Amino acid sequence: MVITSTDNAKVQEVAKLAEKKYRKKIGLYVIEGERLVRDAIFHGAQVQNIFVAESAQSKLDFDGAIIVSDRVFAKMSATINSQGVLAVAKIPQLELAMPKGNCLILDNLQDPGNMGTLIRTAVACGFTDIYAVNCADVYSPKVVRSAMSAHFCLNLYQTDNIAKVFDVASSNTILACDMGGKNVFDCNFSGNVALVLGNEGNGLSAYSRAHAHDTISLPMANSFESLNVAVAGSVIMYQIYANKI
Repeated sequence: MVITSTDNAKVQEVAKLAEKKYRKKIGLYVIEGERLVRDAIFHGAQVQNIFVAESAQSKLDFDGAIIVSDRVFAKMSATINSQGVLAVAKIPQLELAMPKGNCLILDNLQDPGNMGTLIRTAVACGFTDIYAVNCADVYSPKVVRSAMSAHFCLNLYQTDNIAKVFDVASSNTILACDMGGKNVFDCNFSGNVALVLGNEGNGLSAYSRAHAHDTISLPMANSFESLNVAVAGSVIMYQIYANKI
């Protein structure tokens, strides 16, 4: 059976999941693309439904997939050049807990691309936990796509309470990234680190500045002022990782 109506309840639910408030209300999010859906299944994400476009069903084999017409799939999809498959999965409901290793504290980041890049790099560098404080929704379609399956490989916490995050992460050395800090390439990261990255335009919040154990920075040639937060954060995470291998 092929679903051909955009009025179908399951189809409408997927379309509504483009909205943050609806994702938060029902605790579900969308994973789109063949690799991401297969990775979600492999890593044990709580997948509720898988939808495959009618024109793609001959090349995409997913057990129990719901087949929908291409017109219906277009209504559900958040991408222009879709691969013809998406899944709906439960958002993990995690209580704030101590990090299990190096962790990332994102302080009011708002750009989905930056968020996704940092989540992806954190996994590549062996970070175990990310605390997103007053940030863009880590389960928005753009963040999920740009993180490229990294969501399934670490603990992701979303909160508006930065004081509580600093409290649970205090067993790590909390290092805030800021232009006036110590040269990161002169630092020795002997224990676990909680790296704090601030807002794209305004930098660190007053709380992060006041309560971080120390501040680090990247040296800049030619009097250059700063890098994109995703680039800077990625370089620093790799420097921390380099001290562990």
